[in-house]
Amino acid sequence: MSPVLALGLVSAAQPAGAVSTPSSISNVVAVPGAKPGEVRFSWSTSGSHTDYFLLETGLTAFSKSSDSSLPTSGRNAKTFVISAGARSYTLTAAQAASAGAPLGSANYLYYRLFAVNKEGSKTVTKAYPNLQAVMPQALGTDQSRSGTDLRVATFNVRTVKATKDKRNWLLRVDDVAKEILTSRAGVVLLQEISPGRADGKGGSTAKVGRQTTTLLAQLAKQGGKSYDYRMNRTTLLVKTGEKRGTQGGRVLYDNKRYKMLSSCPEKTGKTTYNASCSFALPIASGDSESKRRRGSYALLQNRKTGQKFWAFSAHLDERHSSSKTTGAKYDKLRGDQARYLVSLINRLNTKKYPVVFGADINTWQSDKSGYSGHNVLVAGGFYDTAAAKVKVNADYNTSNGFATTLGRSSHGYGPHLDVVMVQRGKGGADRWVNMLQNPDADRPSDHNLVWADVRI
Repeated sequence: MSPVLALGLVSAAQPAGAVSTPSSISNVVAVPGAKPGEVRFSWSTSGSHTDYFLLETGLTAFSKSSDSSLPTSGRNAKTFVISAGARSYTLTAAQAASAGAPLGSANYLYYRLFAVNKEGSKTVTKAYPNLQAVMPQALGTDQSRSGTDLRVATFNVRTVKATKDKRNWLLRVDDVAKEILTSRAGVVLLQEISPGRADGKGGSTAKVGRQTTTLLAQLAKQGGKSYDYRMNRTTLLVKTGEKRGTQGGRVLYDNKRYKMLSSCPEKTGKTTYNASCSFALPIASGDSESKRRRGSYALLQNRKTGQKFWAFSAHLDERHSSSKTTGAKYDKLRGDQARYLVSLINRLNTKKYPVVFGADINTWQSDKSGYSGHNVLVAGGFYDTAAAKVKVNADYNTSNGFATTLGRSSHGYGPHLDVVMVQRGKGGADRWVNMLQNPDADRPSDHNLVWADVRI
């Protein structure tokens, strides 16, 4: 007998005198519950030959069919027993958290409902055939408390070193600037914005500018007097000639709305490099310094309200593998990098100011290797704004690979490698937007700009 049948999770042909198969289940629907963190399930059935229902959840897709390539249970599988007379069931915030979708994680639950008939030692189960997904009710910003509203974005703008792209940086920088201005975000956490030459070549930046400075120039050109975007750092974080990896994490802010309080010198003496306002993420054992990723931060202040807050930008390790062992190694590294970030932020933030964090975390919930980087951030007190009250284009991937047309997720939640998170905010987030045109033959980057409205 197959393990699945032994568990009584699918029905088999029954001999004479066997337990009757429960009646079919139909119209299974799940929606966010009435309270933050809750989920409400409902269904229809005659209830014949049914002793109880089982609701199984997981953070990754699963199937009880022996014909499926999916595992029989999802990651962090959880089962809830529901009485036979019920036709609806509310998963509490605590139960959803135990299933792996705590409030503010933006994790969604794959789920399947079963009707169970049990007599003595014999059990027969009838499953609703469709695997579905739902995200618990969101937590909006707490407008009852005094605070400062902030629109913050994250944007991986694609490295200038990708010179073989059909549209290199100099052909895209105006579109990148337009995307930022269209978002009207006051703070944009950037990734892959290189301090190197804007044409991707080596040598002096004197004539062609840097990727960082050419973006600022385009923002000034298109934004006119309405905006005054500046960057916490535009120059190298590591001395020229030293072995290094990407150093493209930067904080972009509108100087008309926000003042930078951090001291972030651009030079060391007359040399255009400085390690100020930056950090170096951990690398895996055996990695060279060429795998070392660097990001940056700044302490900002709202010019109208005086509210101070920290802004951090990071880019976690990009490597994945079909090998279970190697994949787990890279997932652990992203977890270690996130753990370092949480520790660094807590160490710098001695005044306990709010923190906004933007990153390409290079992983997603259904990643077979795991979701360690994201899990560590959530456990560290960061609210993922993809759990906002209102979500726009949540069913699309935030990474587009320059594809002209993007497809929707079949279960309603696209992978969001690009995160906007807030720590010590006033509540959660009111709105989360994955900015994209569809179709679009001239995408600004291979990632979409993502922004959220929060209160700090």
